[in-house]
Amino acid sequence: MKIVPKNHKVKYSIPRTIGRGVLLVVLLALIPAMYFLPQLLIRGEAANYYCENIFPWVALLPQAINGMFMISLTELFAVMGSVTLIVLIFAFIIKCIKLLFTRDTRALLHFIYVVFRNVAIIGIIAALMFELMHGINYNRTSVRKTLNLYGETRPYEDYEETLMWAYLGMVTARKQLGEDYHGVAHMSTSFESIVYDANVALSSLNEYYDLGLSTNYVRAKPVMLSHLWWYTGIAGFYDAFLGESNINTDYLDITHFAVTVTHEIVHARGFANETDANTIAVLACINSPRADFRYAGYYYIFMRLYSTVSEYASHEGVAMDEYFTMSSFDPVRRDIIAYNDYCDSFEEGPIADFIARFSEDANNAFLESNGQQGGTDTYVVPQNVYVEYFCRYIRTDG
Repeated sequence: MKIVPKNHKVKYSIPRTIGRGVLLVVLLALIPAMYFLPQLLIRGEAANYYCENIFPWVALLPQAINGMFMISLTELFAVMGSVTLIVLIFAFIIKCIKLLFTRDTRALLHFIYVVFRNVAIIGIIAALMFELMHGINYNRTSVRKTLNLYGETRPYEDYEETLMWAYLGMVTARKQLGEDYHGVAHMSTSFESIVYDANVALSSLNEYYDLGLSTNYVRAKPVMLSHLWWYTGIAGFYDAFLGESNINTDYLDITHFAVTVTHEIVHARGFANETDANTIAVLACINSPRADFRYAGYYYIFMRLYSTVSEYASHEGVAMDEYFTMSSFDPVRRDIIAYNDYCDSFEEGPIADFIARFSEDANNAFLESNGQQGGTDTYVVPQNVYVEYFCRYIRTDG
């Protein structure tokens, strides 16, 4: 007896086709809906409650899983995923061409529908994951408001005193660091120890000021392709899907590295806003028992304040200390020169410029799409934040 083969032709009817078309449109529309609606609906106290009480549990599993691996899973998936995506795109095109040659229009349309439906479902899940792991965190109360770092215009003396405080903290911490044969300081311990101490510094700051950071331990990862990554100008990247903080380790610059690591861990512990992340990172560093952390934190404050205080002094017609000519600044100058030499070692040209511009524009568009007006400018913490912090919490006159 001859077995009759099954009919694999796609069933076709006008109602079925219309239904599939409507479903596909709905699925595609749900991608931006899942991306924007949570941030639009969960705001104010609801966002604070989510960030402090729900987010740590949402992030616990992905952070626990990626914490089991020493390598960056983000980098692994990015490299393998890029290759896989290219293969899938070629396979999709070849399949479509094959169906075109067979003149099986119904099968072609069904195949395209299935592919786009699956892509839409993946997009919906990804958008929702991003919001739960990062997007909603943009809406929490800023650390500046939590610490009451707003205030009326302060006189020049407060700015100058804050600058002196930052300078003394910077040069004092620098004296405690060892140097290489070129007189340049470097991070004092291994990368794993840096990450551990950054978590400890954040936990201590969080407990003292009740900032609402997640208590999850975040194992930041070094990126193997850091040298190539440096062309993008990105020092660190938080992967919201894995809850993973990725760090460029091509050069562990003593003046920036501790703040960078701490900044990315802050993202993974519940603060999405770049200004908040930098503020918390710097405050955690200057309050750390590690001299290299304090050095980076005070260095950040000093460099942010110097030009402002200089302009303020000129406006007020007063003489300002020439910090850069002081002998105590010489070790800091050597570190700055070493960092600049490293940056100058990269090849320049149209390709490098394109990569840098593309990275900047993409990051700027990403931040603004999440309600961060100013885009990449939000990385810069307003100078008066540190002046207010000094006056309220160090000098304690607030």
